[in-house]
Amino acid sequence: MDARYVPLIEAGPERQMAIDEAILRNFDRRNTIPTFRFFRFKPSSITLGYSQSVEETIDVQTCEKYNIPYVRRITGGGTVFHDYEGEITYSVVTEKIEGDIEESFRELLGPIMETLKEFGLEPEFKPYNDILVNKKKISGSAQRRGKKGLLQHGTLMFSTDLEKLAEILKIDEKKLQEKGADSFLDLVTTMEKETGIKPDPNELIDVMKEKYEDYFGEKIKKEKLKDEEIELAKEFEDKYGSKKWLKERKW
Repeated sequence: MDARYVPLIEAGPERQMAIDEAILRNFDRRNTIPTFRFFRFKPSSITLGYSQSVEETIDVQTCEKYNIPYVRRITGGGTVFHDYEGEITYSVVTEKIEGDIEESFRELLGPIMETLKEFGLEPEFKPYNDILVNKKKISGSAQRRGKKGLLQHGTLMFSTDLEKLAEILKIDEKKLQEKGADSFLDLVTTMEKETGIKPDPNELIDVMKEKYEDYFGEKIKKEKLKDEEIELAKEFEDKYGSKKWLKERKW
């Protein structure tokens, strides 16, 4: 299968989410081939799932205290803290995968699980979109299906500041009790916490790239974004940065 790899991009949340949508839209128009990339949010940022309420999900004052911007994604799922110092985000746009949604997550998360194994960890897929290590979440993902394509993107927490994440989130104490947890920190982990070593992000990206190359096959083209994707991303960036999108999302 021919596929494209877009080299690492460091940018703010509006730009990163705009790029993902631009690639999906371009794929729907049959103007590009399956694409994967890895990116880092600079500055550290929050993204909320498509259906989430800002007021019910995050502590806005805490975000302001730490100068952490927040945007809404076009994908579902929950709140993600994209810690520049401790998190890598992956993104894949490809043909819609036959079968149920759980199986599509399992398939596209395969390379992330293989990456974790390379670092001596034993990952477990938890339906329908999480990866656990020692029963704690280390990676979460979300999807949006276009006319022809599928966007899946997600996080790999290698050294995320989990205490700061817990401070930002509005924790549902009832849900914690249902999961048998005393605190949010009982439910999440990082590669550094599990191994005692903080991975070098560039090394981590190299391994993830290798695993997604294995998934897509041998014909991987390393390319920058296409001109039309750059133009689309500029258009979508205004949307992601607007208060209207936070309040009145419209796909």
